[in-house]
Amino acid sequence: MKKDIQNQKETSILFVIPPYFNADDFVDKQKSAVLPAFTIPYGILSLEAYLSKNCSGAVNIKILDLNIDLKYLLDSHSQENLANYFENKIIEVCKEFVPDIVGISALFNSSFKYLEQNASTIKKYSKDVLVLAGGGLPSAAYKEVLSQSPSIDAVCKGEGELPLRALIDANDRVAVLESHKSWVTSAAADSGKIPALDFVEDLDDIPELNYELLDLTNYNSRSIDKRFAEKKSREMSIHTSRGCPFMCVFCSNPSLHGKSVRTMSIPRIVSDVRRMRDDYGMDVLLIEDDHFFNDVPRAKDVLKSLIELGIRIEFPNGVAVYAIDDEVASLFARAGVSSVALAVESGSDYVLKNIIKKPLKKKLIKPAVDNLRRHGVMSHVFIVIGLPGEMPEHRDETLEMLINSGFDWAHVFCAIPIYGSRLFDICVENDYIEDSTADDYVTTKSLIRAPGVDPDNIQIESYDMNLAVNFVNNFNFKIKNYKIAEDYFRNVCEKYPEHMFGQLFLAETLKAQGKEDWLEHLSIAKEIYNSDNFWIDKVAKFEIGHLLS
Repeated sequence: MKKDIQNQKETSILFVIPPYFNADDFVDKQKSAVLPAFTIPYGILSLEAYLSKNCSGAVNIKILDLNIDLKYLLDSHSQENLANYFENKIIEVCKEFVPDIVGISALFNSSFKYLEQNASTIKKYSKDVLVLAGGGLPSAAYKEVLSQSPSIDAVCKGEGELPLRALIDANDRVAVLESHKSWVTSAAADSGKIPALDFVEDLDDIPELNYELLDLTNYNSRSIDKRFAEKKSREMSIHTSRGCPFMCVFCSNPSLHGKSVRTMSIPRIVSDVRRMRDDYGMDVLLIEDDHFFNDVPRAKDVLKSLIELGIRIEFPNGVAVYAIDDEVASLFARAGVSSVALAVESGSDYVLKNIIKKPLKKKLIKPAVDNLRRHGVMSHVFIVIGLPGEMPEHRDETLEMLINSGFDWAHVFCAIPIYGSRLFDICVENDYIEDSTADDYVTTKSLIRAPGVDPDNIQIESYDMNLAVNFVNNFNFKIKNYKIAEDYFRNVCEKYPEHMFGQLFLAETLKAQGKEDWLEHLSIAKEIYNSDNFWIDKVAKFEIGHLLS
């Protein structure tokens, strides 16, 4: 590592974003896997904006998002070895950009194996480059990251604006890594150092983000409202606050952003959103706060301030159910909110109170959904099953709640113990998981084996819940909102053409509307059914064979 940078005039920083998931699962072209939607690297854009304004010397920043490169690699049907491809790409960019510092930004456990792969590649390019890691995964698992990724020089705990500024402005960067409260090296971790958070308290102190660092067309598929799936749009994100006071068992956000909530002023929010709309053509705003309704009066004022901007708004991260009364639902509608995801997590009061530790009671869920529907706002719901301590009867309660509450779409996930969450600590302490650094930490796969929780059964139950709620008991189909149901089913079929229930229930909605192409989709459903025992079993389980006749 270079120590003396006193005469350095400009610092070049390359941020590398490894895949959010096990990329090898998507290389096998025989699998009908669909890449997940990619999120704008909002945190890195925030770092760039803050450092460019506040560092004593010039800062030059570049972003290499390997998720985007993976998409292009798969689209081209290249047979190149994935690890070799990533290595060649990183070295190619390093030779062109010549970074002084490389920061690897990783969110979840599934990126663990890429940390040392990427870091060792950078050291292969040049041993003099300072290699750092940050984001949710390294922040929460700094000991494991530093012990298993020897090519990483240090990890940053929490948000990086202030720690990186201190590092960049220092004459002796190694000394800063050793002394600053948010930085931790391998030696410091071994000696017992516990890194601490160091935040920008006023989010208005972070300048406008420089979206020119990205090709925004690569980050344009996170919208959850499938009524607009066929409409060209420009989606962009904003975080009007950071932090969350709650400690839901599966969540790691407090370890990254802290428990106190810091906010952006409303004039600043309006200015940023107007700039997104006018300068970048944004017409879908994704509000991605950890806890938007931490301050309900402020949240209402934010919504009121957005009413005149003429954009569509979604809340894809999950909002607090308790805050959605008729007034809030009305404000949603007036502000252009077309859909919200509700952070429900379970339909069992026992699970909510005693396992998740979430301040929500089941009786509040349906009134919130009804309020949203009355004002034309779609409601999605996030459910997590397979938590230690959850019993089969609790999952039965959840399924009953899902069917009876009237959600427009349900997302039922398997609980995954991510670093920094209480769930991770519980699973490690009780030997509920076998490998905390496994690369298959995805919400469609259950890894937890605990009393009442069998991972194989949980995977089946989560899939069957999705089928039961979204297809067999689809609320919009039931109340004859056939066009809305059609939009959602059609979206499923476009992404997963071999989804037999998608084809079958799309046929049913088209038939109900008198559309001639219903027979085409029924024919596809029959063909899938006749060739796949998986779907034969599901049709029998849900007793819907008559729909195929």
